[in-house]
Amino acid sequence: MAQKLVNLGQRMATATPRFATKLSFQALGLAKKAQPHATKFWNNAKVEMLPPKTSDWPAIKKSFMGLKDAALTGKFLDVTVKEACVNTLVAAEIAFWFYVGEMIGRRSLIGYNV
Repeated sequence: MAQKLVNLGQRMATATPRFATKLSFQALGLAKKAQPHATKFWNNAKVEMLPPKTSDWPAIKKSFMGLKDAALTGKFLDVTVKEACVNTLVAAEIAFWFYVGEMIGRRSLIGYNV
């Protein structure tokens, strides 16, 4: 029994450095392969996740006024099926991300801890 443990220890002692070397080379290759994608992601994230600047507010106000006018005149009814589908999917995505944020904030899938 003791000899089996000694043999196991010797095999682990010789196999572990080989495994660690192999794993490190694979991780390095994976990191090199993922670097262009990560760089592109971070560049896009920096632009898209910025809060609006004061120079953006007039365009935002104009957009909301256009929404209000479309609601009052019924212009929103004159959209193509494709535009309606896209608008519905965008609204659903916003709602889903809201609910995901709520779950993260509560740290629970079900209800609030009271």
